[in-house]
Amino acid sequence: MPKRARCPHCDKLFNRDELDRHIVKCRSRARGEQSSVSKRKKRTIVVDGNNIAYHLSPENKPLVNNLLLAHNSLTNGGYRPIFVISTALFHKIDKPDILNSVLGSLEMVQAPRGMNDDLKIIQTAQDRNADILSNDRFLDWLDRYPWISERLRKYRMTPTGLIML
Repeated sequence: MPKRARCPHCDKLFNRDELDRHIVKCRSRARGEQSSVSKRKKRTIVVDGNNIAYHLSPENKPLVNNLLLAHNSLTNGGYRPIFVISTALFHKIDKPDILNSVLGSLEMVQAPRGMNDDLKIIQTAQDRNADILSNDRFLDWLDRYPWISERLRKYRMTPTGLIML
């Protein structure tokens, strides 16, 4: 059975080989319907910023471009993303000046120093009744927060953006 993934624009499921073609069509339709997208209520999603930044990064160096691509894909798809990042990410990211300049435009929550960023992600999602976007499985937290498995959304990054699976 072929793997299926969700379109970040219309949230419909497609086989992966059909998804890229559909996204191009859906994106062009979305540009023409910008006013209708703004009328829809945006769904809040808590994003594991560290997981996104490190996704497919060369030499294990987090990429600010991954965060920007994810933000654009999610907002175009009708989501209101809240990025949760660790304090250490600021010191390790490839372009910290760009991250500092976009902090005002992105809704970002920083896990306090010494606090597990996974716990901060879970608490933020619980407080805002939102789904979590991460490829992490949060196995250490399933006993304490059993709702995680129902609200955890996986993703895949492409050169043009993020696709939710």
